[in-house]
Parts: sequence; structure tokens; C-alpha cells
Amino acid sequence: MTETLDRRSSVSPPDRPRDARPGRAVRLARIGALAAFTSAVLIWVSRLLEPSVHYVSQLGAPTMATAPIFNPALLLLAAAAVLVDRALAVGRGRYVVGWPIALTLLVCGLSFGLASVVTCSPGCPVPFTEGALWQDTVHIAAAVLGFVLAIVAMAQVAALRGRPWMRWGSIVTLVLVGVTSFTGAMLALFGGDTVLGGNLEFTAATLAIAWFGVFGLQVAADEASLPA
Repeated sequence: MTETLDRRSSVSPPDRPRDARPGRAVRLARIGALAAFTSAVLIWVSRLLEPSVHYVSQLGAPTMATAPIFNPALLLLAAAAVLVDRALAVGRGRYVVGWPIALTLLVCGLSFGLASVVTCSPGCPVPFTEGALWQDTVHIAAAVLGFVLAIVAMAQVAALRGRPWMRWGSIVTLVLVGVTSFTGAMLALFGGDTVLGGNLEFTAATLAIAWFGVFGLQVAADEASLPA
């Protein structure tokens, strides 16, 4: 069973024919990485413009001056996930742990895309509480699903063989993102220190987005190094 898992979780080329256009996969992965890094920069620009905002999604509410910056930034993150997904789909490397990592990234990207289009209402109230609207439920559900799938993708990459530094980098990022996001969520749900909770959420979001960028660069490097 161990031998089977190792074969399935390796980054070596599969036995069956794949798209023999490494240049396309490299370009897609690099553009995806650039989109992820740009998304992180724009989200922090939004945060600096509105330092009083505690939680990430509040920056995209319709009444916020940061909405024209934040929502495209979230859409860029969605594009980054889908672009890296496409790079994996057309590339010659094999990124499969349980199921294709490309599938995880695709659904993750679509979730963030939905969250960027359906924004939360002013104040971003917790769903099913007083003042919450249907769009708050859709937005938060989509954002949470995207975030969870990002963590799943990190776990899948952490199980890959062949790139020890990417493996350990994914493990460290996974732990940090999990701890910071969980702590921030608990503070928000139980009325704790909202400033601390917001800072933790921004930290978790930044780490996750940066991971997308680094993974995109790694995919590009892998595809460029494979023999023709």
C-alpha cells in the first residue's frame, strides 16, 4: 500500500500520454503565481486604507471605499487558483494525492470567485444573526469553502515527494494558517478581541495567498525542468 501511495503522490511524469506543451503549463503557472502575489498586495493596500476594519470580508462590502480594490483582489486570487489548476491539467508532471490537486484548486478558485462577486452586506454580519442578509450567507460560505480547500491543497502538496522544501514549506504554512484562522474565527464567534481576531485573519489570508504564488512558481519550475 505504501508503494502504491508513493507512486500516486510523486511528481514524476505519468505513464499515459499528456499534453506535450511544457511552455503552456509554465506560462499558466507563472501567471497564476503573479496573480496570487498581486492579490496579496492589493488586499494589504485595502487594509492600510481602512485600518479600522477588523475582518477581511468587510473590505469588500458595497459601502466601503476599499470595495473597488478588495473585490478585484479576491477575483485575482480566484484566477490564480484556476490558472495553477490549468497548469497542472495541461502539464506533464503528476500531482495526485488521493485525487488530482488540480481539482482541489479548481473548486477553490470558483469558490473565491463567487465570494468576490457576491459580497457581504455592510458590517459583514455573521449569517443567521440579526441584520444578516442572504448575501452574507453566500459570501461567507463561499469564502470559507475556498479557504478550507486551500488548506486541503496545502496538505496534498505536503504529501508529494520530490520537492522537500516545498513539502516542508506547505506543512509549516498549513499549520500556521490553520492555527491563526481557527483562533481568529473563535474570537469572532464568541465576541473576543476583534482587533486580535482581525489581525490573525489577515495573517492567515496572507500566508495562504503567498502559498498559492510560491506553489505556482514551483509548478512552473517543475514543468520547465522535465525533459521534452
